[in-house]
Amino acid sequence: MTLKCGETITAEGWKGWPLRVAHFAGQGRTEGLVSADDAVLVWSGGRSEVTLQQQAQRHRFRRRPGTVDLMPKGTVLEEISWQGQACTCVAVSFDSANVERALGAPAVLEPEQLRVALPDTHVVELVHQLEAQVSAGQPWGSLYVEALSLTLASYIYARYGTRAAAGQDRSPTPREWQRLVEFVEDHLDHDLALCDLAAVMGYSPDHFARLFKVAFGSTPYQYVLERRVARAKLLLRARAHSIAEVAMACGFSSQAHLCVTFKTRVGVTPGAYRRT
Repeated sequence: MTLKCGETITAEGWKGWPLRVAHFAGQGRTEGLVSADDAVLVWSGGRSEVTLQQQAQRHRFRRRPGTVDLMPKGTVLEEISWQGQACTCVAVSFDSANVERALGAPAVLEPEQLRVALPDTHVVELVHQLEAQVSAGQPWGSLYVEALSLTLASYIYARYGTRAAAGQDRSPTPREWQRLVEFVEDHLDHDLALCDLAAVMGYSPDHFARLFKVAFGSTPYQYVLERRVARAKLLLRARAHSIAEVAMACGFSSQAHLCVTFKTRVGVTPGAYRRT
């Protein structure tokens, strides 16, 4: 059977990697699991004593909350058994075609190198941030989710995998950057995605994000957020629209998203700004 860690919690319209969540009782056993894609498993909850049977190898280890398992595509586990405390697993799948599209070059986890119980806090934090966005209905938008997903994939394959050279060494011209700026201004009211911005420049999302940070001194997500706040200021001053309408016109997912972002960046709520 194909490896399935619980139920898929990502739905249509989700711009990040597919996520599955499973809750495990304190004791159990399963057989015949195969990883169809590269996968990262992040564990929380209690501790367990785990035994994995992989071909002629038997792995015994203690699983702790906040640890990570890395399963390369094609990993076969004949048997898994565990005993201890109840725990939860969030599994992230990396389809090879989507990984190549995001990074601009093929990338794989080291074949046949199952890694378990890794104490990698960076992976744990990124996966939990993605899970939070799923649970909340992606309130910070596609650009934020794509940025998190790209950061996760770039880190995973740089540290634990093999990644081919992207072969994109051309530097954008000032006119190309200006075209991107105009595209952002023309589409601020849309749910902009990182792949949309990268396509304007003709780069992979990963290469585009790195070039953008050098050119603008911020991430694409932070830049777009800054432009949305700037437009919100103009519309709030004009007093022709409700705050909910301003949020929609500036590409915020909701009035609440506008209020939180505006208060963080400007220091006052949109309503208070309008009254000044």
